[in-house]
Amino acid sequence: MPVQSLVDIEVAAMNKNRGLFNRRKKQGVSPLIATVLLIAFTVALGAVVMNWGRGFVQTQTNEAEKTTQTKIGCATKVSIKVSVIDNTDQICYGGSGANGYIELRLDNLDETNDIKGLSVSVSGANNVYNNDSINSTIPVGLSTFLNLSYSYTSYGQVKKVKVVPKILIGGILTPCGGSGVEKSASEIRNCTA
Repeated sequence: MPVQSLVDIEVAAMNKNRGLFNRRKKQGVSPLIATVLLIAFTVALGAVVMNWGRGFVQTQTNEAEKTTQTKIGCATKVSIKVSVIDNTDQICYGGSGANGYIELRLDNLDETNDIKGLSVSVSGANNVYNNDSINSTIPVGLSTFLNLSYSYTSYGQVKKVKVVPKILIGGILTPCGGSGVEKSASEIRNCTA
C-alpha cells in the first residue's frame, strides 16, 4: 500500500470538506425565506381559526335568540285558565272502561294573541295519556270546549290533567309549558254527578 504524503492527505480532506459545505449551501433555506414562510403559515392558520370562530359564535347567538324569543313570548303572551261557571271549574270526566272521556272549557285570557293549539296530558292511576295534536284555536278573550276520549282500561282513574297552550313565535307553533293549566283529581268532578 503506497504511503501518502501529508500534503496529499490535507488536500483530500479539504476537498472532502469543501464538498460538504457546498452541499449544505444548496440544501439550506435562507433565514429570510424561512421567516416569510412562518409568517405566511401563521396568517393562514389565524384566518382558519377566525373563520371557524365567527361561524361558531353566529350559531350560538342564533340559538340563544330563539330560546329568548320563546321564553319571552310564552311568559308575556299566553294566559289560559279553566272556565268557571257558577263557582264550578268546567272540567269533568265521565264514561267507563275504554269509553271514557274528559270534558273541559278553556278561556284565553290574553289580550293580543290567539292560542293556536293545545297539548293535554292526563295522569291516570296506571299510565299517562298524552295528546299533543289538538289544533283548537282559542281567539283572544274567548273560550273553547274540548271533549277528549280517555280509556280508563288503559290509563286508570284520572289523577291529574295538564293543558299546555301553543302559540306562534317566529312562525313556529311553540308550546308554552310555563303557561299551562293543571288540575288535580280533587278539582275534577264527575260529569254525571
